[in-house]
Amino acid sequence: MRERDRAVAAAAAVAWAGVAAFLVCLVVRKVAPYPRWDLLACLAVSAGAVLVWWLRARRGSADTERAASTWGRSAPVGRRRTRWWPTSRPQLVLLALVALTLPLVMLFLSTKASTPQLAAITAHSRRIAEVTITQVHHSVRKTGKSSSHYESEVTATALGGGRSGKEVLRLEGTVKTPEPPHPGDRSPGLYAPDDPAAGVIMDSRAELSSLLGGPPGPQELAVLGVCGLFTLAGAAGALRTRAAARATAGVFGAGETRMLRVRIAGVGAGERLWRPIALDAARRPTPLLTPSLRLASPSGGRDLLLERCLDPVPLAAALKDSQGRLYWMPRVGDRPEWSAPALLVLDDGRYIRGATPLGTPLGAAPGEPVTGPRAAPEPSRPALPYAVWQPQVHTPGVICFGAAFLAVVLLVSGIGYGSGGLRTACLLVAAAGPLVGVLAIGRRRTRYLRQLMQETRQRE
Repeated sequence: MRERDRAVAAAAAVAWAGVAAFLVCLVVRKVAPYPRWDLLACLAVSAGAVLVWWLRARRGSADTERAASTWGRSAPVGRRRTRWWPTSRPQLVLLALVALTLPLVMLFLSTKASTPQLAAITAHSRRIAEVTITQVHHSVRKTGKSSSHYESEVTATALGGGRSGKEVLRLEGTVKTPEPPHPGDRSPGLYAPDDPAAGVIMDSRAELSSLLGGPPGPQELAVLGVCGLFTLAGAAGALRTRAAARATAGVFGAGETRMLRVRIAGVGAGERLWRPIALDAARRPTPLLTPSLRLASPSGGRDLLLERCLDPVPLAAALKDSQGRLYWMPRVGDRPEWSAPALLVLDDGRYIRGATPLGTPLGAAPGEPVTGPRAAPEPSRPALPYAVWQPQVHTPGVICFGAAFLAVVLLVSGIGYGSGGLRTACLLVAAAGPLVGVLAIGRRRTRYLRQLMQETRQRE
């Protein structure tokens, strides 16, 4: 286990830089011969950074405890707005999933355009010129959620071939139009004058230029723009100033804050039930299984419920028998099963943000009103360690992410070229892998927390 240190953060930044470079390469040159060495180089950078991240994150607990002991001495003091980063972890995960859609969408558009017909045309002296439809063989109307178009198989004529270059060529192709095409209609076409059997690809000039190593066409840029707006909205939600709650949010306010002198005694897990937003049947809160630190005091014990992304075992091991003050603020009308934001401030100035159950069904200490000096309004040193790699939790997610990465490698290597079924399978695995991985991590985390809860009950 290892806390979220600079090396881990730097490795994550390099990995995301590789993803960004992957997207830029596809935007600058949508279609290129396989294998795409530029894309493979970007993937290699991301894979190497993830490997470094994993090696750093899985180091032993000795490094973790040493970092935890030095953090209190080296952390800067006096920051007015300290973030409790685990609170923003769900938003950051959602942002990562949304951001990954950009390169995946561009990769889908690239692989869809890289057809055997395009390869046959570009193998010769290709040309983009106006072609005239002479015969419509078959036309089908295809309707989407917001628009519809006609996809037609046609025969078109174009100039080219012969020594004079004025020989009329008959080319077969497919055209997409908002209305059914008719003989005599003209459209830009990409074809090889010296190989009429390769047929013609008909579209706008911008779209046809993108097939010859240019940037995406207007329609594809519009799709990327929509995906980019969703990404920016996710970034605004995850990275805004107040995305991660301040340490004292909901603890010190207009109500009566309570305090309990405690000692960190062990680990556990419990159900956190936040106060409902509206007291009606339709907005009943649902309990969430979360890790916890067991706190002991002369007047009884309490639980400090942590964020789900934290592993309480190395945290409790590093802070075993540490003493401090637990603060929380009940409100009038609160029920015993609800939880309120809580702040544990250790005697050395470090803090841990979480929640604590309001009721005392198991004889939990009620605490006493805060009448004298209280914790600093903005504690500036969160307690370490925050384990970012938990084998018992993250292993299934790593498998899913690895399968998605392998599918992308196969696509940019040219595997599945000319085989629609294999290409579609790789695209589905690449798109579904991250989402399934996150869901698998959540399920495995719930199982891990239930085991902690059972072990705690057995000890009691």
